[in-house]
Amino acid sequence: MENAIKIHVPITVSYPALEGVLQKQMVGEYIPRPEQGVNELPYAQVLDVGITGSSTGAYDVILRIKIRVLRTVLKRDQVDLYVRATLGYENTTQQLFVRKFKAESRTSSSFYNTALEVLANKVAYTQILRKTRFNLSDIISKEMVKANGLLEKGLALKGLVLTGAVTEVRVQDIVPQQEQVSLSLELLGDVEVDIHDLLGLMPG
Repeated sequence: MENAIKIHVPITVSYPALEGVLQKQMVGEYIPRPEQGVNELPYAQVLDVGITGSSTGAYDVILRIKIRVLRTVLKRDQVDLYVRATLGYENTTQQLFVRKFKAESRTSSSFYNTALEVLANKVAYTQILRKTRFNLSDIISKEMVKANGLLEKGLALKGLVLTGAVTEVRVQDIVPQQEQVSLSLELLGDVEVDIHDLLGLMPG
């Protein structure tokens, strides 16, 4: 029988772990990315990025993107953008990603804030979405190996033993929290059941 068993496994990914991936993918990036043969100066360069939990809604997190503004009119060495982002997940690619976002600037100048928000929400929107993706295949592979190790030896439950293999893993839910992102994994597989204690399976 195909996928005769479903096992639900909760896992967590800390924000520092996600932050390390973001920094590797985004720090040093120019906005927009320079095109070959185009001499126009980019608007900004990413200096640092962080991520924390948010209480604004389901699947939401806050990104803090520190940038250096390079254009003369808005030029500054450092300025922070605060990005309210909504997370999504693709089971086919095993990637956690930012599905949509809205950036805010909080300087003392309303004109400057408006200009930076246009830069982030219009000019850099697609570029930021492309760079805020997290490959969870390593984490998922470890959970599959762990589950298959138990099933290969025989997973003893009350009155029976399960043997078999997990063949597929799907993410059922994503819950950003204050300290981490929690994922609910569903492990699908084929098993055989060896019942050795019928009395133990019967209600008392």
